Parts: sequence; C-alpha cells; structure tokens
Amino acid sequence: MGSDGLWGAVVAAIGLIGAIYTGRRGPGGAKGEIPASAPAEVVEISGQLQVSPAIWQTMQGKINQLERKVDHLTDLMEQSVTRENKLRELLRTAMRVIRRANRRLDAAGLPEEPVPSELNPYG
Repeated sequence: MGSDGLWGAVVAAIGLIGAIYTGRRGPGGAKGEIPASAPAEVVEISGQLQVSPAIWQTMQGKINQLERKVDHLTDLMEQSVTRENKLRELLRTAMRVIRRANRRLDAAGLPEEPVPSELNPYG
C-alpha cells in the first residue's frame, strides 16, 4: 500500500469515528442511545465493517425489541380482522331478521319498519 493509500485509510477511519461520535452526540440525545463511555471500536477487515461487542449487543437488543413489537402489532391486526368479520356477520344476520319481520308486517297489512340507511351496505 502506497503512502496515498495509507493516508486515505487514515482519513476514512477518522471520518467514521467522527460519524459515530456525531451520531451519539446528535441533537437532543435520543432515548436509549449508546452511552458515551461505550468503546467505539470500528475496524475494517477485508471489506467487512466490525464494531465493538457493546455496540453490537445494544443494536441487537433494539432489533429484538422492534421484532417483538411488530409481532404484537401483527397479532392485534389479526384479532381486529377477526372481530370485524364477526361484527359484519352479526349485522347481516340482523338485516335478515329485519327483512323477515318486515315481510310478516307486510303480509299482515301493517306498515313496514324503516331500515336505517347506515345498515344497507351490510345487507
């Protein structure tokens, strides 16, 4: 590696360390950020970026927490869809009962009960 290549690697390393430092010390300090005392060991070996175990564990913990939240939200959505389908079926059943009652009223010569317009899409 020539002199220019060595200086390029040094500049890249300084830039990366500066980016990590700036990310930690960014505006307002985000909740759950990596503590400033955590070592910022970033090494590039054969094209792979490697970070310190402390940073890796922190990020892995955040990823696991996000995965749990996504799983929980997925469960909630599935429960909501099931509940909505049950409610729609109940509305359809209610509409059938109302129509049957109106047919009986009509057969008896009595005026029909009006069906609320909000229920018509479910009928």
